[in-house]
Amino acid sequence: MVTMSFGEHLEELRVRLILALAGLMVGVLIVFVPPLDIGKRVMEKMESPAKRALTDFYASEYAKKRSAAEAEKAVSPELRAQVPAASFIDALRDLAPDLKLPAAEALQGRTLNFPIRYDMSDMIGVTEKSAFQIDNSLISLGPLETITIYFLVCLVSGLVIASPWVFYQIWAFIAAGLYRHEQHYVMRFLPVSLGLFIGGVLLCFVFVLPLTLAFLLDFNVWLGVAPTLRLSEWMSFATILPLVFGLAFQTPLVMLFLQRIGIFSVDDYRSKRKFAILVITIAAAVLTPGQDPISMTLLALPMVLLYELGIILIARGAKGGVPATR
Repeated sequence: MVTMSFGEHLEELRVRLILALAGLMVGVLIVFVPPLDIGKRVMEKMESPAKRALTDFYASEYAKKRSAAEAEKAVSPELRAQVPAASFIDALRDLAPDLKLPAAEALQGRTLNFPIRYDMSDMIGVTEKSAFQIDNSLISLGPLETITIYFLVCLVSGLVIASPWVFYQIWAFIAAGLYRHEQHYVMRFLPVSLGLFIGGVLLCFVFVLPLTLAFLLDFNVWLGVAPTLRLSEWMSFATILPLVFGLAFQTPLVMLFLQRIGIFSVDDYRSKRKFAILVITIAAAVLTPGQDPISMTLLALPMVLLYELGIILIARGAKGGVPATR
């Protein structure tokens, strides 16, 4: 068995960091390749939930105001106008001289009653332009804001592309500090780790972001505030949160790995369940870029479920006779 000194561990860490950064640079360069335009495509894809939510919000507001106008119109009082019959006949004769109409003198002193209805929607000023925001684009308030966000999106996209190489370097650094008979866990856990990361990113992008945005817009409706989304705030939120989800989804794998190398047992995880839930809740509040409770809850809940999944996997492995200590 060969052991490594503290200095050798630092040197191993330095090498792995350099290799991981080199892979990240390659991933970012792939994102910047002009024919592919991955950065632009990803940015437009991340903007689409916000634009769709804004469009639905203003369309819903228009429908509500229009329904209110129709209700007012339905209960509007009916007015009747009285017109002298002689004047009406004279006007009608001018418009249609061929009609056989009675002489105006014969209608002197007589009046005609006409019902008058009016459209309340016109009175309250409800039009599609007044209730619906035609331009649903995200706004930029600074000259460097858009390009800064674009580079951030390219960096995160490059990280996702290079994630197999980056995760390999992380697990290779961990393997350098293990016993020889434990190092095979690295190659077994690497594909699972990568799959959990991609799964967490996709779950956040497809489910969590639209749900969080819908909640925030509904809160604006409740307060009567018309929303306008800023590019930097939304894109930072939509870029960082999927990465947080991808890393949080490593929870059961890390638990299983620590049990395999003999640091924790399934009984340790079970006895510390309440403490683990407290730590997960605090971590979710700190890691989520937004201050809303929905995104924090949507991160904390899967992490708690993944913690329980880790306990189940460890318990089944122990029943199967997999050694838990070295």
